[in-house]
Amino acid sequence: MKILADENIHIGIVNELRKAGFEILFIPEKGLAGCNDQKILEYSERYDLILLSGDKDFGGLIEFGTLWGRGKVILLRYRLIIIDRIAKNIAEVINNEKELFNIEKSFVIVLSESGYRLHRHHD
Repeated sequence: MKILADENIHIGIVNELRKAGFEILFIPEKGLAGCNDQKILEYSERYDLILLSGDKDFGGLIEFGTLWGRGKVILLRYRLIIIDRIAKNIAEVINNEKELFNIEKSFVIVLSESGYRLHRHHD
């Protein structure tokens, strides 16, 4: 399972996930920094990547707006950036929801200090 980390994800989180064995593509390393949300989402869909983002506007577009029903997204909504904790939480969600990632074409997982909520798109 490959992950595309948005440019707003702290590099420490990217590195911790890599150390834990996750294959992470980082938007700045792919030459996609500054691209609009739709282009980032299209890239993640094309390569069947889970998009990891902290962009609230981006999350809103996918969850409620014009991009609803597109892509697999984990949206981070943490108040405090504690790198080890956030990386551990992301890893737990991915491990707990492996079946979802393999079956569903579109969903948003909102992850925060209090846990996570899953929003599925149903045609």
